[in-house]
Amino acid sequence: MSSKSNTPAPKPDAKPQILIPGQMIPSRPTKRHTLAAAVKKLLGITVPGRKMCPHHDTPLDYLVASFLQQHDLLVWANRCGGKTMVAAIATLLDAIYRPGSKIRILGGSFEQSARLAEYIREFCHDRPDMLDGTIRRDRVNIVGGSEIRMLAQSQRAVRGQHVQKIRCDEVDLFDSEVWQAVQFATRSEAETRGSIEVLSTLHRSGGLMDQLVQEARERASGDDPAQAGYRLINWCLWEVIERCPPERECASCPLEEDCGGIARDGEGFFRIDDAITIKARSSRSAWEAEMLCKGPQRQYLVFEEFDPALHVREMEYCTSLPLYRAIDFGYASPLTCLWIQVTDDGTVHVLDEYARVRLPLTKHAGNLIARDMGTVNATFVDPAGRQREGTSGAASTELLASMGIPCRWCASRILEGLELIRAALSPAIGAPKLLIHPRCKILINSFQTYHYPAPETTAEPDRPVKDGPDHAIDALRYFFVNCMRPKQKVRRIRY
Repeated sequence: MSSKSNTPAPKPDAKPQILIPGQMIPSRPTKRHTLAAAVKKLLGITVPGRKMCPHHDTPLDYLVASFLQQHDLLVWANRCGGKTMVAAIATLLDAIYRPGSKIRILGGSFEQSARLAEYIREFCHDRPDMLDGTIRRDRVNIVGGSEIRMLAQSQRAVRGQHVQKIRCDEVDLFDSEVWQAVQFATRSEAETRGSIEVLSTLHRSGGLMDQLVQEARERASGDDPAQAGYRLINWCLWEVIERCPPERECASCPLEEDCGGIARDGEGFFRIDDAITIKARSSRSAWEAEMLCKGPQRQYLVFEEFDPALHVREMEYCTSLPLYRAIDFGYASPLTCLWIQVTDDGTVHVLDEYARVRLPLTKHAGNLIARDMGTVNATFVDPAGRQREGTSGAASTELLASMGIPCRWCASRILEGLELIRAALSPAIGAPKLLIHPRCKILINSFQTYHYPAPETTAEPDRPVKDGPDHAIDALRYFFVNCMRPKQKVRRIRY
C-alpha cells in the first residue's frame, strides 16, 4: 500500500520562483499585498498604497491595475508625483514575470522617454542579474527574452509596432496623428494582454489629456462602468506625501488650508519642505492644477468666469417668451444649433442643443424643426453661410430658408461676441445673465475647454483655438451679436 505524503499541496498562488544567475526573484505576485512585497524585495521601494482623498487612487492601485488586471490605463497624477518612476516599475514587472514581452516607451518628447528609461537603467544597475546583454540608450533586454525600447515620437516609429505594452508619458505633448497611430500598435500574446497606458499631469484645458480624462469619467458614470476604454487612475500630492512628524504645527504650516492634517498619515516620498517651497512660488491656479489635481489651469481659458454652480440650472420653456435658434454651420465638423429664450429682465436661457456631423443641410433642417419646442421667432447664423457653394450653387442660408428656416446674420468681430458673453456670465452688478440647461452638455463642456493657445505655440495669442469647443461657442456668439448688443440712442444736436 502506498502511504500519503505529509507534504501539503502547494497553494494556487505559489508559482515556481524565477531563477536569475546570482539571485532569486520573488514568486510572481497575484494579489495586491504580494505585488507590493515583490516590488520591495526586487527594488527596495515601498510603493504608496494609502488613499488620502476619498475620490482618489494610489500609485499601488496603478500597479495593481497595470500588472494584475492589464487594463488600458489613464494615469493622472501631480507634478513630481512618482508616475514616471512607478511606470518604470510596472515595465520591469512585465518584463520579468511575462518573459518574451515587447514593451515600448513613448514620451511627449525624447527627453520624457529618456527620464523613464533612466529609472529602468538605475533599477537594472542595482540588479544586473536581470539584464540580458548591455544596456543601450534606446533599448534594455531582460533575461527571459523581454525587450524594452524607447521610441521617438513619429508615425514611422509607432506604426511599425506590434507589441504587448505601450506606455505614453506626458501625452499632452503628443502630435494628434501619432496618438491615433498608437491605438493600433498593440497585440496580445499568450497571457499578456495588449494594452496602452497614458501617464500625465493635467495642466492645459482643452488638451489631449483633458479630453481623455473627460471621456474616462463619462464612461465611469455610465450604466456600465466596466465597458471598454481607458480606466482613470488619479492621485495627488497627498497620496505621495511623506508622514508629517508631530513636531510640525498645523496652525503655522503653509499647507494647512489644503492638507487639514491628513499628512499625519502620509506614507509617501514627497518631502513636506519641497511641497511648501513649491506652493510659495506658485499661483493658486497652478498649485491646484499641478499638485492637487483639481483640474487644468484656467489661465488659458477664454471664459474663466464660467462656473457650473452658477451658470447651469434647470429651466423650462416659457410660451410667453420669444424663442430663438443660433446655428454654426459644419459638415466634417458638427453643425451646432442652440435654442434660446430671453427673460423680461434680460437673462439668456439656453434650453437645448443639437450637434451632428456629415449630414446634408436639408436633413439638418428637418431635425431642427422636429426639435423645436415652440414657434421660433428668428434663427441667427454665421454670416459666412450666405456664400454660395461651388457644387450646388446655393448658399446655406438659402437652403435653410427653402426648408422653412429663414436666417438672420450680421457681421462682427470674434472679440465683440466673446465680450458680450463674458458680460452676461459675470455682470458688473447683479446675478449672472446667462443660464444653461444641464442637458446642453456640449455647450457646458465648451465653456470649460474653449481656450487660447499656449505661449510656446506660434498661433495668435488672443485668438481662441479652433479645436472643437469653438462650434457651440460660435453659435452662442451669433445669438449675442444679433440679439443682445446694447441699444444706444444717438442724440442729434441741431445748430
